[in-house]
Amino acid sequence: MNRTAWWKEAFNWMRRRKRRDWIIGGIVLTMAIAGLVLGLVLSGSDDGATNMATNGEATFEVARGDISQILTVYGEVVAKQEYTFTFDGDRVNEILVNVGQRVDADQVLVELDSTQEQLALLQAERVLNEARAEGIPAVVREKELAYKMAAENYEEATLRAPFAGVVTTIQQATASSENWRIALIDTSELYIEASVDQLDAPDVAVGQTAQATIEPLPGRTWPVEIVEVGGMAVSQGNSTTVSVTGKLPVADPSILVGYTVEMEILTAQAKDVLRVPISSLVESPRGWMVMKVVDGKPTTPQQVTIGVTSDTYAEITDGLEEGDVILLNAASAPRDRAASSEQMRFFFQGGGTPPAGFLGKLPQ
Repeated sequence: MNRTAWWKEAFNWMRRRKRRDWIIGGIVLTMAIAGLVLGLVLSGSDDGATNMATNGEATFEVARGDISQILTVYGEVVAKQEYTFTFDGDRVNEILVNVGQRVDADQVLVELDSTQEQLALLQAERVLNEARAEGIPAVVREKELAYKMAAENYEEATLRAPFAGVVTTIQQATASSENWRIALIDTSELYIEASVDQLDAPDVAVGQTAQATIEPLPGRTWPVEIVEVGGMAVSQGNSTTVSVTGKLPVADPSILVGYTVEMEILTAQAKDVLRVPISSLVESPRGWMVMKVVDGKPTTPQQVTIGVTSDTYAEITDGLEEGDVILLNAASAPRDRAASSEQMRFFFQGGGTPPAGFLGKLPQ
C-alpha cells in the first residue's frame, strides 16, 4: 500500500469510529501522518505555500483549489446477458459451433435428432385436416392447438442463438448426467460488477462516473457510468458489502468477460474551494481542528468544518480564510509549544468554556 492509500485508510477510519475511541485513533493517525507530511514538505504544493515556522515545524498557507473524492473498488467484467442450453446428448446429430466462436442472432448452434418430433407433427397435421373437413368448431380448435404444439417441438430440435454473442462453454455428458450444455453470452454491452463496503455504499449513486483499469490491459483506462446500486447488503467473510454495477460505454473486443478490474468512482467533487492537507487536521471531542500560526508561531487551536475530502486534501467550509497559515502536521506538534494547556484541555477533554483567545466556534 502506498503512502497516500495508507493515510486515506487511517483518516476514513477516524471519521467513522465512535468518539470514545478518538484517543486510540489519534495514535494511529499520528503514525500515518509522518509519511504524508514528509512528502508534502519535499514536493511543496501547487496552491498553498509550504514553509517552516520559527520552531522548525512545517506550515501551510490556506488557498483555494479543487477536490475530488474517489472511492476505489474491485470487481470483474460481466456480459449484458447469458443463456444456457441443456439437451439430451443421445439426440445430438451435430454441434455446429466451437468455444470462443462469435455467432449471430438466430444462428444454428446444434441440430438434434428430430425423428419423433417430425412424426408427431405430420400426425397432428393429418388430424387437423380431418377435423376441418368435419367442420365442428370446437374440435377444429382443439386440433389446431395440438398442431401448434407439435410444430414448436419440432422447431426446438434445432437450437438457435437467442442473441448475437460468444460461445463460452460446450460441456458433454458426464457420468453423473446424460445432458449436454452450451452457454452463450451477449457481449454487445459490457458491465463491471464490484462490491462496495457498507460504510462507503451511501456515497455511491446511479449516474456517477468512474475510471476503470483492467488488469490484463495495463496502461489504459476506460470511462464508466454507475447504472445500478444493490438494494441489499451481503455478508462476505468478515465484511458486509453492497453490489455496484458500472457500464462501459463501448464494448471493446479486447475486453473479455471475467477480466479483473479496479474502478475509481468519483463520489463527490468541489471546485475552487478552501482546502487544507488532511495531515493538518486533528479530531477532538468538539470536532475537527487545525493549529493556526501567527507571526511564525502556533498560537491557538482553531475549530473548522470540513466538506469534501480526498486522499490528501479536505475542503474547509468554516473556520479559516484564504491566506491563513496553519501547521502542516498538527497532530505531532508539541503541545507545550503549540498552544496553552488550557486551550488543549478545552479541545481534547471537552466541556467548559472556550479558553482566552479562542478564535473558533462552539459546535452546534
